[in-house]
Amino acid sequence: MINAKQEEFRMEIELLQPWSTFVMKTKLPSPILEKLIRITDEIVENREGRSVDVKAGQMKDKFEIPFKILDQEELVEFFLDVCRNYVIQSFCQSQPFDKESILKEEYWTQLNGMRVNSQKDNEYFPIHLHTNSDLSSVMYLKIPEYLPSRKNYGKGNDDDGSIIFVNNASRDQNWGNPYLPIAPEVGDFYIFPSTQLHFVYPFRTPDGKGERRSVSFNASFTSKNEQDGLRKQQEEQEPI
Repeated sequence: MINAKQEEFRMEIELLQPWSTFVMKTKLPSPILEKLIRITDEIVENREGRSVDVKAGQMKDKFEIPFKILDQEELVEFFLDVCRNYVIQSFCQSQPFDKESILKEEYWTQLNGMRVNSQKDNEYFPIHLHTNSDLSSVMYLKIPEYLPSRKNYGKGNDDDGSIIFVNNASRDQNWGNPYLPIAPEVGDFYIFPSTQLHFVYPFRTPDGKGERRSVSFNASFTSKNEQDGLRKQQEEQEPI
């Protein structure tokens, strides 16, 4: 509502920002969160599943979550649907005047692997991005009680245990911020482009045995139009 000289005007406002990507935040539904905690409890406590060697992570306990378990627990379609929603929202932002055709398109998504990260005191992820995929995600299952930072520079600056998203799209700090620190809570679920730079700060807990548990996955997508175009191209290249 716009108020000018005591007159009120109702005006529709559309924010256009096609030149940047975004991080989508949501919450895991309680049944999904409970399933993931149960699945990862078994994997972490029994150290079951193949250990994942993530070069970027200064972390000992990282385990693959087998796809067959996700399938048995009927979790696969949930994550594929969330990824599809991200793709649609992203295209609507980057092509704001072509929303009608975007919403009519059929998008297909595929999970490229999922892992559980059991982060302990003083472990961290340096700044990195993900490769061989289109989308990445992180969801939080357990957050320990942290000791306060050794040096706290004021309210909102205690970033121990936070995930930090970094982007170079912001050129003017009056209108944007290239640095987004997030102190995750249990159930938080983030999806972002695989090229989105991010890192995770270390933390300390009172007994030195705290666990900050997250689950992450990478995913790829395609569309019916894209696949039809590839199929037509292949047919045209086949010898007669």
